Parts: sequence; C-alpha cells; structure tokens
Amino acid sequence: MPPFADLFPAALLFAAGRESELRPLLMQLLVIIIAARLGSMVARRLGQPSVVGEIIAGLLLGPSAVGALAPEWSAVVFPVRPDGASGLEASLWGFSQVGLLLLMFLIGLEFDFSHIRSQGRLAAAISLAGITVPFAFGIALATMMVPRLTALGAPESLDTMSFALFMGTALSITAIPILGRMLAEMGLQRSLIGATVIAAAACDDCIGWTLLTAVSAVAEGRSDLWVIVRTLAAAVLVAAVGILVVRPLFLPRLERAVEGEAVGQEPDGGRLPLPSLSLLLSALLVVALVTSWIGISSVFGGFLLGASLSGSARLRGALAGQLSDFVTTFFLPIFFTYTGLRTNIGSLATPEAWGWCLAVLAVAVAGKCGGCTLAARWCGVPAAEATCIGVLMNTRGLMELVVCNVGLDLGVIPQAVYCMLVLMAIITTLMATPLATALLRGGQHEARLIDRGFLRAPG
Repeated sequence: MPPFADLFPAALLFAAGRESELRPLLMQLLVIIIAARLGSMVARRLGQPSVVGEIIAGLLLGPSAVGALAPEWSAVVFPVRPDGASGLEASLWGFSQVGLLLLMFLIGLEFDFSHIRSQGRLAAAISLAGITVPFAFGIALATMMVPRLTALGAPESLDTMSFALFMGTALSITAIPILGRMLAEMGLQRSLIGATVIAAAACDDCIGWTLLTAVSAVAEGRSDLWVIVRTLAAAVLVAAVGILVVRPLFLPRLERAVEGEAVGQEPDGGRLPLPSLSLLLSALLVVALVTSWIGISSVFGGFLLGASLSGSARLRGALAGQLSDFVTTFFLPIFFTYTGLRTNIGSLATPEAWGWCLAVLAVAVAGKCGGCTLAARWCGVPAAEATCIGVLMNTRGLMELVVCNVGLDLGVIPQAVYCMLVLMAIITTLMATPLATALLRGGQHEARLIDRGFLRAPG
C-alpha cells in the first residue's frame, strides 16, 4: 500500500508546517473584520460614515490602544519581529493594496462627468487652491519644525529638504476613496457638489502623487525636474488612452455582457459574466502596473480605468453588486489595521510633540479647507455650499494614510511626525460629515440627508 502522504497530498502541507504558518494570518483577518464591523456600527450610530469607524478600529488594534492595554493578547494576534515590524506585515500590506486598487476602480466608475463639463472652471479653481495653499503652508510649517526634529526622534541624517517637500505634499492630499464613500452614503455622489469635489480631489491627488514621486527622487538622491515632467506627461497619456482607446473598446462589450445577464428591466440590474469580469480585472491590473511603472501609485491607475468606463448605470450597478461589498468589508479594513500597527501615540511623549501635532492639524485645515472655500466663493458659489466644498476637500482619510506610509518607508519623516499626520487624517475625516451636513441643512439636499439618517427631520 502506498504511504498515507502519497494518497493524501494535503498531509504533506501539514507535515511541512504550512498550516501553522497560515493560522496566524487567519486569526488576524478574523479580528480585523470583526473590529471593522463593530467600528462601523458605532460610527453610523454617531452620525458618521461607516468608513470612519473602520479607520478608528484599525488604529485601536495597533500599539496606541490594544497594544498598550493588552500587550500579551496583541503579541499573540499581531506578533512582532525583533526589528519591530509586524510578523505578517507583508501579507497585510499585499491585501491592503489590492483592496485599495479595487476601491479606487469602483469610485472612478461612479464618476459623473456631466456636471464637470459645465463646472470645469469651478473644479479647476478648487483643485489649484487645494494644492498650492496647503503645499505652501506645509513647507512653512516644516521649516519651523526642522530645528526641533531631533527632539521628535528624527535621526541626524534626516534630509531636511525631503522632509519639507513631504510635509507640503502630505498636507495637499484629499482622500478620494473615503470622500467617495462618504458622498455615496450621504447620497451626494451624483450631485453638483459631489461631482465637483470628486473632480477637484482627483486633480489634487494626481498632482499630489507626482509631487510624492519628486520627494522620493530627492530622498533617494536623484532629484531631477525632468522626472517630474515626465511622470506628469505619462499620467496624462495614460488617462488619454483610457478615454480614447479603452472606453470605446471595452464599454460597449461590457454593457452588452451585462444586458445578456440582466433579469428584469432594472436600469442597474444584471451581473457581469465571469469571462467579462476576468477581462476587466486583467485590464485593471495592466493599468495599475503601468501607473506604477511611470512613478504614480498603482491604486490611482484603478481610478483612471474606472473613470474611463464611467457613465453606464447598468455596468456600474453590476460591478457594485459583485465587488463593492467584498472590497469594503474585507480588503479595506486590512489597510486601516496595517496603518494602525505602525502608529504609536506613545511617540508623542512630550508637551512639545503634542503642540506640534496641534500645529499640523491647524495648518492642514487652514490650508485645504480655507483655500478651497475661498476658491469656490471666488467662482460665485454661495457661502454655505462653498464652505461645504472646503470641508469635504479637507477630508484626508485613506489617501493621507497611504502617503504617510510612503513617507515612513522612505525615511523622510520620524515616527512622531508619522503619528501626527495619521491623527490629522482621522480628525479631518471626522470633521467632514457633521460639518458638511450642518452646512447643507435647509438646502436642496436636506431631504436626502434626512432619508439617509445624517440629519433629523425638522420638528
């Protein structure tokens, strides 16, 4: 009789210990998903979008909360290597990046160009102000922080130019994925305000990623203006190919595929058949690879492809039904936890550090919210709606967390400044919904906000 392992190859996996390597990852994913759902429930009860609760839940799972209050339990679920990194950090990072890519694609798919065609001047003005003002403010703040960086834990070798450029870039970012989810939950994603804000934020982040590429070049000793120009030109080329080639080639075929699977006459009904879905996901990965190769984050490639295919209610509904729930409940909380594991509020150990943290928050709000509000007012937007646009553009959330992780990996910011930027991202995101809904009370969007549970009915 042949050996047992020959009859059951799976036995070899157990013998090799591979199951014992998988179990910690499964335990981590279980904890992350449960924590995210609990955080989401609490956030919605408090009138915040569910994603805000997921971000905070991820932060609490790190050394700032659970790691400090229950270190033994934390060490079992999220083991730490001798070098201080999470034992399964690479796996969590991979899952988180795939989730970001899919989420950005779905947000791009929701993009509505109809408002932007008539509001291009407004979106452009808001985008320009949303980059230049906070970037200048960030550079100024960084210049003041430089003499005190060693007191904040920075090594003597930290390049101050890279630090200043990174701070300007970090304060210029707007969180498209979080903003998209917030607008969708509020029912404003296809409104004039929603479309204008998303368009301005997309331009901001495209420029922001280009600036981040320049910061990376400076940090690695290869600063070159040509690198920045070439990256921006390549990004424009990718967007043009998406609109002029990918859209006419793919969109009619995908719409026919959905219609062939549709049940009933619902405009957003049906599903995308598996062969077509596989083709679409393959195209998504190709675009992500291309944007990564040209020096812009691969996740932004997801937005470009989604925006190229936007405008079809049936395709949008099909893909939202097939991908959206799994992305938001599985992949995205992993990224929040990955960031939380790298964030330690204990690094802000002195009154001076907390003072700089408040300064980072104040400068970030003044630069982004103030600059965008003034730009909207200059374009003739009523005061309440202009301020609402500024508040929404001030949402840092997810993309700020991505940028913070890049900065920490590059070594251009110390752990304390990383923590300051993470807290700023969370606080500005927490501010957005209550302020925006209060500003929109009494206007044309009030009924929708009441229906979605963000406002109480009068009387």
